Amino acid sequence: MKTEPDLRILLYDIETSPLITYAWQIYEANAIKLIKDTQILCFAWKWLDQKKISVIGQDDLKPYVPGKNDDKQVVKALWKLFDEADVVIAHNGNQFDQKVVQSRMMVHGMNPPQPYKQIDTKLVAKRYARFTSNKLDDLGKSLSIGQKLETGGFATWEGCMAGENKSWAKMKKYNKQDVALLEEVYLKLRPWIDNHPSSLLKPDACPKCGLGPMHSCGWKQTKTRRYRRYQCQNCGGYSSDPKADKQLERPNYVN
Repeated sequence: MKTEPDLRILLYDIETSPLITYAWQIYEANAIKLIKDTQILCFAWKWLDQKKISVIGQDDLKPYVPGKNDDKQVVKALWKLFDEADVVIAHNGNQFDQKVVQSRMMVHGMNPPQPYKQIDTKLVAKRYARFTSNKLDDLGKSLSIGQKLETGGFATWEGCMAGENKSWAKMKKYNKQDVALLEEVYLKLRPWIDNHPSSLLKPDACPKCGLGPMHSCGWKQTKTRRYRRYQCQNCGGYSSDPKADKQLERPNYVN
């Protein structure tokens, strides 16, 4: 029987609007004046081990006026999810998603959500492997688990900013598929993450996926201790006993 993790693990992805500026030229233009800052148009999310993928856009929340972009209510909704989560997962989250979200929270005068751990699947892929490309779409194809949807180009972003229903529908569908693909990529990479937050505080379960069974497979050796090593038969990840083998504990010396 599948066991629900003790940790609340949130997978999410945001879609943002472009900067609107004045510029003297098109190529490598330096903005003269900022007219409209980047905003979060919508975000998709799911809780790990729950099937439903949800999405919220500016057009879903009051007071929405088509063509007038204001992400305050969207950011509030995302803040609530972050505040509930123990772990948040995003692709390129450390460099983009998390920083954009936090900057928008600051803009709207919000306090930080409760502390959480962040897992960036792009950094995980770069740390433990050397894929030809670490983009989410390319990782999905390399790992044979899926790919992103077509966006329809910049016209979709323009349509959302203008309040067009068809564009909002297309953007949200694209956003949800990103989260579906993110989860599959994360699950493929998870067994390789050696510092993954423990999913369950149970000695007989895998600290990565929260399941099992766990099979003993040798020892993890340090300079002064050895710890029994286990492999999860569900996800394939390795872990070790938190307690050292008593037979190899350092003796107490008397001066």
